[in-house]
Amino acid sequence: MKNIPEATFTNEELIVKYEPLVKATARRYAGRGAEYEDLVQEGYLALLILNEKCTDKEWLTAFIARRLPGYVRTAAQRLRGLRRLINFADFDTAADCVIDPSEIERRLLFEILEILRRKLRPGEFILARDAMDGWTQSDLAGKHNITQQAVCARLKKIRAKLEPVFIDRR
Repeated sequence: MKNIPEATFTNEELIVKYEPLVKATARRYAGRGAEYEDLVQEGYLALLILNEKCTDKEWLTAFIARRLPGYVRTAAQRLRGLRRLINFADFDTAADCVIDPSEIERRLLFEILEILRRKLRPGEFILARDAMDGWTQSDLAGKHNITQQAVCARLKKIRAKLEPVFIDRR
């Protein structure tokens, strides 16, 4: 290729230019459950991501050369983990005897919500439920039109009320 600034490359031209680097990096991390072809694909994806992240295209080659191995290494670890966790069971027969973990979690959540409903006043229950849903204290303060410190104090009282209930259940 001519000495064209890398900022004008299309994605296809970028992949062609850095293909040897991607393949060499994939070859280095292939094995033990991480297939070479999968790592090459992950390398191409990382190449496109790095092209977007690089702010100074004059240093794109150095940027890619330093960061691409990290992306491929992370992908290899992820792929190795996936291959290790795969269970080659017959899913038609296993579905009858396996309990769905999400069903267990759902039942536990309903049980906890029922305990909260019985032990707390309606306002406290709503605050606790929203906190369980992931609302921050700042969000709760805005929703209930009180200060964040007041939310913190109310949650502290709720925790104190519920502590004996959940400690006894162990």
